[in-house]
Parts: sequence; structure tokens; C-alpha cells
Amino acid sequence: MTKPNVTSEGGSLKAEGTPTSVVLKFVEAINAGDPEELPLHQTEDFSFIDYRGNVERGRQGWSDYFSSYPEYKIHVHNVLTGGNGVAIIGKTTGSHVPPEVEEKWNILWTAEIRNHLVSQWRIYSDVDKVQKILRGETLQVLDQSPESVALKFVEVINAGDSDRLIKLQTEDFTLIDMEGDINRGRQGWPDYFSSYPEYKIHVHNVLTSGNGVAIIGKTTGSHVPPEVEEKETVLWTAEIQDSLVSEWRLYSDIEETK
Repeated sequence: MTKPNVTSEGGSLKAEGTPTSVVLKFVEAINAGDPEELPLHQTEDFSFIDYRGNVERGRQGWSDYFSSYPEYKIHVHNVLTGGNGVAIIGKTTGSHVPPEVEEKWNILWTAEIRNHLVSQWRIYSDVDKVQKILRGETLQVLDQSPESVALKFVEVINAGDSDRLIKLQTEDFTLIDMEGDINRGRQGWPDYFSSYPEYKIHVHNVLTSGNGVAIIGKTTGSHVPPEVEEKETVLWTAEIQDSLVSEWRLYSDIEETK
């Protein structure tokens, strides 16, 4: 990953009131293990989604978790943004996951920001893959699993096949670009493929959160200049519904790489 060890003390990421600064303060409150401080950074309808896809709603401070795991820390390696959404790539220590898994797993947190507060906090990870590797088991991506559907979607994008892409989308498909602009409806991006016929997504890591999939990687041949693409880290998150992609969202650290 690019830009290791990003913290809230560094440069433009500290800009007051930005989605990034809001999330980094949220992480600081988590790392302080302060169950009274944390709710002050959450909306009243805050929702938490763990890496199994389980959803908990309502403002709360995770006091039980902090009590059970007082050394829990989030170590931020990279911060990416997409409109009012922020994604953090990093590691943990002191969590409920065994240290040998923590050392090897990849973990991603996405946050939605509203009125300078965190309205959703979601975790993606590859914990199941890491545990299988540590047990010496063979890795296998099951057909029609959320991961396989998302990777098929990437394959069709890389083929520049607009018609096939539509067939992998739900009728209410939503695309959210890096600026946070929302485009609704099934479509196959023919104009983009026509303008950038060499566009490719290069997958580095795949993490999951229930029916959600996060793909960390790079692009080539996009509308972004090659010298930026070379340094830029891109994140795509997909929501999978009935073996189709219902939402495709982009995050990037492009502002930090320019």
C-alpha cells in the first residue's frame, strides 16, 4: 500500500471538518478505548456492520468490547475518499482475532459522514482466507459467492464489454464515483469504454463484509494520467444481491498522490 502510517497528525489529512478528519478523530476515540467519547462522533442513527455482515443500529460506545480488549488499536496505513465516504486500509492489534491472524490479515474500514459525524462504520477483511492458510487448507472462491460475482464484474469491465456488464447489474444498480456523485440505473458505461479502451482494473486484494466486497488495486488506461495511476491506490466496493452487483462505489487517494 502507498503512504504507510498515515495519522491524524499529518498534513492535509488534518484539515478540520473534512470527512477524513472526522474519521481520523473517530479512530483516535476507538484507540483511546473511550466508550463515552466515541458516541460523540456518531449520528443518532449510527450503524455498525462487521466483517460477517452483521448490522447493529444505534449510537453506542462499544464499552463491552473495550472492556474485553483494552489493548485494541487500529493502525492506519492508507486513507482513501469518495465524496462523503472515507475508507481506511490498515491493521489491528489487541483485537479478538489471534495475533498470528492479525499479523497477516488485511482489514478495511469504510465510514459514511453526515453533518461532521460518522453515520456508518463497516469492516471488510480477508480473515477467513488467512485462517485457512494458517491451517494449511486450499483456498477456493465459491461460484456465485459475493467475491466471485465482484471479480466477474471486474473481468467484464476489463474486457470493455458494455452489454455483458449490464447483465451483471441489478435493475436498480447504483454507481457512486470518487466525487460521491450517484448514477442510478442499469447501464454498461459504453462511453467510458469507447473513450478509454485500454482501461483495466488490477486487483491486489479482495476483502469481504457479508454480501459486500472490497477490491483494493490500481488502474491503467483510465482518464487519470499514467504518472498518477502509478502512485494511486483505488478501492472499489460492491454490494451483491441475488448474484448481481447492486452498487459499485469508488474511493481513491488521488488527492494525496498528485
